Amino acid sequence: MKTSLRIFAFALIATALLATTAAPAGTISINSGSLGAAGNGTNADGVLVQTPGAVAAGGDQAAYYSGGSQATPVNTTVPYNAALNPGSTSPFTIEFWANPTNDVTDGSGPAPVFNRVSTSPRSGWVFFQRAASQGWNFAMYNGNGSTVGMSLTGGTYTPGAWNHVVATYDGTTPKLYVNGVDTLAPLTGPGGYNASTSAIFSVGSYDIGANPFTGGVDETAFYNKVLTPAQILAHFNAASSLTPGAYNSLVLADAPVEYLTNNVPEPSAACLLGFALFGRATWRRRARQGK
Repeated sequence: MKTSLRIFAFALIATALLATTAAPAGTISINSGSLGAAGNGTNADGVLVQTPGAVAAGGDQAAYYSGGSQATPVNTTVPYNAALNPGSTSPFTIEFWANPTNDVTDGSGPAPVFNRVSTSPRSGWVFFQRAASQGWNFAMYNGNGSTVGMSLTGGTYTPGAWNHVVATYDGTTPKLYVNGVDTLAPLTGPGGYNASTSAIFSVGSYDIGANPFTGGVDETAFYNKVLTPAQILAHFNAASSLTPGAYNSLVLADAPVEYLTNNVPEPSAACLLGFALFGRATWRRRARQGK
């Protein structure tokens, strides 16, 4: 009987560990988009993959970031790929869900999603978390030193709640959507966009660990086209569906190049699940035998 209890206790512990899995340095966040393994993200030490995620159904998991620093980055990075850096007049869309831990009142600008070359002349783009009353900032760099060529800030957020953030660029003008709605944020800056030819795509901070975001980021996707307002709203609404797979299927139908769902377990988690299932089965069998 004691052996059965020990096995059952181990099964419960293993199952619990699946809900909060520390991602040791070098573990992989699988890309489900068309870029395939070339778009896989590498998790730095300290990234947690745990529930709850942004999607209501299926025990969705998200990547959680604890801040970090340039000395010890806590982020998920994807190597440079031309598919994630279309030309300066080519359309694209970036989409993600963010659950910030704190309001930002010091102007520090945590970066939940980043794809910029920071050395002058700057190229690419980055999202910043601003104060809750200001919302999210999408900045695009024009190659003139560190100048932000185009900038949009809009939408509000509540710390501890999931927010759906989308930026589209039609080759000329960007738009910012928050929670399925066009923020109608005024476009500021002198104009122009300098597409990157070497930027590292990063989630949770800059590629080097600067401007760290604290909180969860989930369902990060990049498309080499402009999602329509109807598609964006449909994605936002699908996250609350109680049908497992409804959100993922909708995103994949819109053909993302990059899609980090955070729901593919690491080998260590898969092993734990196997042990958990074995332990439960053994306990049930021994219980039926009266042992």
